[in-house]
This record gives sequence, C-alpha cells and structure tokens, in this order.
Amino acid sequence: MTRCLIDDCLATALVGYPLTHDWITAEGFEPIPGLTAEAVAGAGVPALLGSVDAALLLDRYAVVTDVGFVSHHSGSVALWTAARPDEIEQMTVVLDGVSRTAEALARATIGHFYGVQVTGWDRDASDGDAVLREGIPALQAADSGHLGDLVRAWFILTGFPLPTHVLVVPQSTATEDPAAVQDLVRDLQLILAAGVERRRELRRNLAEEFDLDRARLSELHAEQTTVLSKTARKAWFDLLRRTSHAMKLPAVTEPVVITAEGVE
Repeated sequence: MTRCLIDDCLATALVGYPLTHDWITAEGFEPIPGLTAEAVAGAGVPALLGSVDAALLLDRYAVVTDVGFVSHHSGSVALWTAARPDEIEQMTVVLDGVSRTAEALARATIGHFYGVQVTGWDRDASDGDAVLREGIPALQAADSGHLGDLVRAWFILTGFPLPTHVLVVPQSTATEDPAAVQDLVRDLQLILAAGVERRRELRRNLAEEFDLDRARLSELHAEQTTVLSKTARKAWFDLLRRTSHAMKLPAVTEPVVITAEGVE
C-alpha cells in the first residue's frame, strides 16, 4: 500500500468526494484541505496537489501524467470586485488564504485581462474591493459586485487550459519501485471512476450543501480533464514563467516526467 496525500478541494472533488463520503474503500489516501508543498515534503510521500505547489518539489519529485486535474474554459478561481473591473483603474487584490496556484493565476491574468493596474497583493486581509475567491466561494452567487472566472480569462489570454493539480511521487520511488507507481495510478483511477460514475449526484450534493451555482459547477466538470497532457504541461510551465519572479518560485526546469508504464 502506498500512502498518498490529496489536496481536498472543489477542483479535485471527483477524487476527494468519493473518499470522504465512503463511496469507495481505498486505503492509504488522505484528503487534506489546503495541502501544501511543505506538508508533502515533510511527509515524503506521493501527492496530488496544486500545480504551483508541485513546482516547489521538482528537485525531489517526479511528475506522473496519468492522473491530474486540468480546467479548460471555466474553473474554481474567480475575482470579486465591488465595481465592474473595466470601471477600475487600480486595485489591491485581497488573496484571502487562497492557494499558490490561485495566486499565480491571478497574477498572470488580472492586469492583462481587465486592463487594471494591480498596486498590491494583500495576503492578510479577508475583505476589500477586490477579493480573490477559490473553490466553493468562487462558485457561490455574489450578492453584489462583479464575479469573474479567472480560468476563463487565462484561456482567452493564452489559449491554454489551466492544470490545477499534479500528481507527484518521490524520484526514488519512481526509479526503485515502479510497481508502487503503477498501483498508485490504478487506485487513483478507480477512485476517479467512482466519482465520474456518480458525477450528477456529486454535483447535486455539493450545490445543495454549499448553495453553488449549478450551471457553473456543471460547466466546471464538463470542461475538466483528468490527465496531464503535453499541452497541459506546457500551460503549467507558461504559468510558472509568468509568475516565478513575483512569487519567488524556483527557476523553471524540466521535471522528471513519467507514466505508470515508465519514463516518457
């Protein structure tokens, strides 16, 4: 049995929900909300985590392309503004505890897409005239103001999808125990299949529990793919290059990339 940590969030619901609601029995998988690179590095085990956090581990971890989450024309990261963005000349963006991936997406899109000058990024505040929303809050209707899907903005700007989550394993596991990687991928695909099979039920339950916009939730799942294709990897590195300096990320290098069957 291979232990594997999973970032438990709306973007990974097709895997996380079956595990947390006992739709399938799978030992060794640990859904953790807000999973970070630091937690994964400390555990030294495989993980399905945010793509920008994964970039912090590429000196020690290999990327497994068989399972991943990629959003195409819609997603679960949005910018809320008190006024329409095209009416704003400059703003400070409140990050409100979002993931590194959401922050990178915001840094790569807001200024270019909305034509607004971002004068600061506030990591401590939770409220303001421009607030980044991720996950459940991004798909809840706003009582006022304007809510813009930043995954859609990214696609319009770049023509690329957004790889939100990447599967990584320690490089030592990839080279010394390929059978463990195969078992991990097989089990994740079984969990994913359980989520896909009951996707309508999953959407209904999430929408009712959290008062989500059902149309946007359906669109998110319809547009989402679950492997890290070459195009998705290219998009991932484009995002990292655009934001690495501002976010103090490691220099972008080609990772060790494998599949369950071996090195690509």
